[in-house]
Amino acid sequence: MTPARIPRLLSLARGLRGLVQGFLLAVFLPDLHALGWSSLTMGEALSGGLLADFLLTLAVGPLSDRISPRHLLMAGELASAVSALPFLVDPSPLALGLSIFLAGAGQRSNGSPGPWAPSEQVLLARQPVFGRPFLHFGVNMSLGLAGMGAGALLAFFWSSDPLKSLREGLAGLFFLSLLTFFLAALIPSDPVPSPRSPDPSPAPSASRPLPERRKLLLLVLLNVAGGLSIGLLDPVIAYWFLIRFHTAPGQTALFLAPAFFSAALVSFLLGRTDRLRPMTGLVLSILGISFLAGLLLPLSSSFGLAVLLYTVRLSGIKAAGGIRQALALSLVPVRNRGQAASLHLSSLNAAQIAGPLLSGLLFHSRETETPLVLSGILSGLSLFLFYLLYRSAQTKKEEGARTLEAPFDPERSS
Repeated sequence: MTPARIPRLLSLARGLRGLVQGFLLAVFLPDLHALGWSSLTMGEALSGGLLADFLLTLAVGPLSDRISPRHLLMAGELASAVSALPFLVDPSPLALGLSIFLAGAGQRSNGSPGPWAPSEQVLLARQPVFGRPFLHFGVNMSLGLAGMGAGALLAFFWSSDPLKSLREGLAGLFFLSLLTFFLAALIPSDPVPSPRSPDPSPAPSASRPLPERRKLLLLVLLNVAGGLSIGLLDPVIAYWFLIRFHTAPGQTALFLAPAFFSAALVSFLLGRTDRLRPMTGLVLSILGISFLAGLLLPLSSSFGLAVLLYTVRLSGIKAAGGIRQALALSLVPVRNRGQAASLHLSSLNAAQIAGPLLSGLLFHSRETETPLVLSGILSGLSLFLFYLLYRSAQTKKEEGARTLEAPFDPERSS
């Protein structure tokens, strides 16, 4: 298999995951609300699923440096498929909870494989960059977001019966997870290793250079702020529109679809940027616009204005996700990329855990705008920390390590 085909397989798999994730995001909470679930119960379920993702991410990242990332991806797809079966046989809350915990039903977005994402990122980071260091990550993210848009649009034409639409969504999860399992199986066991990388065993954190440890600490802090901001709003946005503007699932699908399609386009264009300096400036600008839209969202007086603001906010946050993943991996030498991916995603996921539960409590107390206000404030803090991290990374060269001023090139990592 040619190296160019590996990113295509990973991007196709992300797009297929995005399809079912977009569908479930549009119908999941409105359907649970129609079935009598309280906002607090829904928040607890989503937070529990995020906790399961966090714990698994801690293990998968370091494993990606030691064993085949392909095998880890295959295990994740198989777990997602198996988790959907109990609900298809017996549509009970317990069976639905299993799919939430093992497959992130109703909460994962951008086509992510959830806790198995570190293995996907390691595979992407090993691929030749062909002069565009962020292309693989940008295209990968854009395909996932496009799949999310298509899935949300599909929900508009689907069944209005809540139990039936949930079963259809879980059936889609089962079949598409099997398909992505076979796509992962087509990837070579050890694709394109870096010929100049040193001992593949990850260096213990105590032996990391001090500047590297400081950058990783700053990465964790910005992810905690950003993750909590995302957790407060994104998993429950369909429910917020429902109680604020009394939207039906079809209307939810119609505003989610253009938002994800816009994010997919921006992500693809970002991936075609050649150098880090303009890339970092573009990401900062996009995140800044997204931050302002998020602050204005709770003030929106009409459904149309809220849709516009949410589209701008989501486009900025989601479109920059792939580039932020690539930048996070470039903070460390190649031998530690699995650990860096795990640290990046686990810190992001850990902060998201409390978000749905806190939003559920606030919704239950009729504080419907407070989660959006808190999310906007935390988004601003994350933006500031992002600026500090990458300004520092650009101005300091570390002896014996590749700096961020160079393109993201796996072959040049120390």
